[in-house]
Parts: sequence; structure tokens; C-alpha cells
Amino acid sequence: MEDNGKKNTVKSKETKYSITFIENDIAQCIYKEIEEVDLNNAKINVKDRVEFFDGVAYPCLFDITKIKHSTKEARDYLANEGSELIVASAIVVNSPVIKMMANFYITVNKPQIPTRMFTDRESAMEWLSQFKKKA
Repeated sequence: MEDNGKKNTVKSKETKYSITFIENDIAQCIYKEIEEVDLNNAKINVKDRVEFFDGVAYPCLFDITKIKHSTKEARDYLANEGSELIVASAIVVNSPVIKMMANFYITVNKPQIPTRMFTDRESAMEWLSQFKKKA
């Protein structure tokens, strides 16, 4: 297949809750400081991301280092309906509390797509690269 020139193009969108961008066929969602992710803002985030992806599925890095807490309803939603247009999910954490929350999400909520937790972005991006579309 030929390279259409879009591979390294960066496109981004900022919302109330996050900044999302796509670079080199991997999406990155960096969440802003949020006290609690509840079902309502989880649905808003997913809706915004799905619109931004415009029908194309991507491996996706989720930087949740600024989130303090999430509700069970939000985690259930994100593990199921919330994974629309995501090929694989890498969750970046930076504190023991967030690490515990992400670990709980992966083991209890059992997302429908390959999902792993990381403490650094480089490892997360490396893992996600295996899920990029082969051109």
C-alpha cells in the first residue's frame, strides 16, 4: 500500500476533560485534572473521542495521572461501550492510588480490548505500536 502522507500528521482536539491527539497512527488521550470520573463525564469523553476518531479505530494511550477517582459505573461503561474505536488501550499511571485504580479496572472490569497499565509513556507507546495498522 502507498503512504498517503497522513501517517505522521498530528491532529488534536481539546475538550473540558481531556486533550486528544493522533500522531503516527496512535491516539493519545491526556486527561485534565479531574476529581472524579463519573458515568456522565465518562460518556461525554467517549462521545468526544469517537467523534474525533471519525470512524477510524486506533491503539490508544490514556494518561490518567491527573485523575483522582472514578466511580464503578464509569469504569463499567469505559470497559465495555467506552472502548468503541479503540484497538488496544495503554493506561499511564504515576501514583500508587491511580495504579491501584487502573489495576482494579483491568482485572475486575475486564475491558473487551487488550489493555495494559504502564508507569511511563515510552513503554506504553512501544507496546501500542504492535497494534498499529500495517501499511
